[in-house]
Amino acid sequence: MQRAMQKKCSSILMSLFGLMLALQVGFARDQESLPPTSALQVTRGFHTYAEVFAACSPDGRWLAFEYNERDDPDFPRVGIMRLGHGSHAWRPILKGKPRQHLYVGDFSWSPDSRWLALITNYPDGAKNPWLGFDAQLVKVNIETGEVVRLTNFPPNTLGPTTAWLRSGSIAFTGEDENIYDVPENGGDPQKLIDVPKEKCGGVTNTLAVSPDEQRIIFEKDSANESQTTECNALWIGDLKTRGLRRLPTTGLRPLNPFWLDEDTVLFSGVDVEGGKWLPTGIYRVSPRSGEVKPVLKGFYDSPFVCDSGKTLYFSWGPSPQTEKPVRDARPTFNDFSGFHIWRVPLRDVLQQTNGEERPGCSKPKQ
Repeated sequence: MQRAMQKKCSSILMSLFGLMLALQVGFARDQESLPPTSALQVTRGFHTYAEVFAACSPDGRWLAFEYNERDDPDFPRVGIMRLGHGSHAWRPILKGKPRQHLYVGDFSWSPDSRWLALITNYPDGAKNPWLGFDAQLVKVNIETGEVVRLTNFPPNTLGPTTAWLRSGSIAFTGEDENIYDVPENGGDPQKLIDVPKEKCGGVTNTLAVSPDEQRIIFEKDSANESQTTECNALWIGDLKTRGLRRLPTTGLRPLNPFWLDEDTVLFSGVDVEGGKWLPTGIYRVSPRSGEVKPVLKGFYDSPFVCDSGKTLYFSWGPSPQTEKPVRDARPTFNDFSGFHIWRVPLRDVLQQTNGEERPGCSKPKQ
């Protein structure tokens, strides 16, 4: 009996030890996925389905971002807010008609910070988005609300991205997934980069321009499963020679590149295996050497650096699908519910990737 009790006690102790070990490992993993302690949540209490793709105005006074409503989670909108200590008030840049699906997204700032370039079907929206809609490139004055249409393409022509160049034109994805630009004050579009489709034939996505505006970097979606490996890369187009080269991203599907300096591009890494499309973190890649390093691991998305390289803005959520659409909303393809905009000193996260002490990750500030 005594031996049986000793064996039972030993078994209980081992079980308790195993439970403690599992809890410690799970806690460590949870801690690793949290934003650094020096991070601040910017869009706190906005009560939206998701907020992503933050971008500061060149003069540093404004922050624009995409968000999704709970009653229309698949169609993006653009919100804008002033930056400053304690500033959290925001407003939509465009408002749609009742019971119409309004698409407002893929924005970029004008060099003078007075306008946003957008892809939108404003003002009419779409009653049935499954039948397509007429989205065009426009620019919107952030102070007056003036909307100036810059393109007149057939419906379902424009792709999901823009980039406003200091030289006075706006780049975008157009017909046949090639990259075009149009003068910022209107005019005829012209082709910048011819994007071949034989190896990676999906949508041309998320443009970013190099600091010297001589190159443009983007991501290509795969047209089918056979192209997954080839499409796990960024693509760099030379705006002078019109040449194009592939920059592999070591098994990650890249999204939302941001050109930090001549030899550093930040991007969101996505795990596409099993059709889940889960964010795995923010990474950096060298266009010169091709070396890829993690910057933040976890459910991070859409990096953008502001304040002359001092502050990293990003979107983070505790896990995908933490918010639910309203009861009468149709099924959604947007898996990034519950994501909000955060900011952190860039030096804090770069210290981590350079092998220095990692910033603590418990109880991030809000």
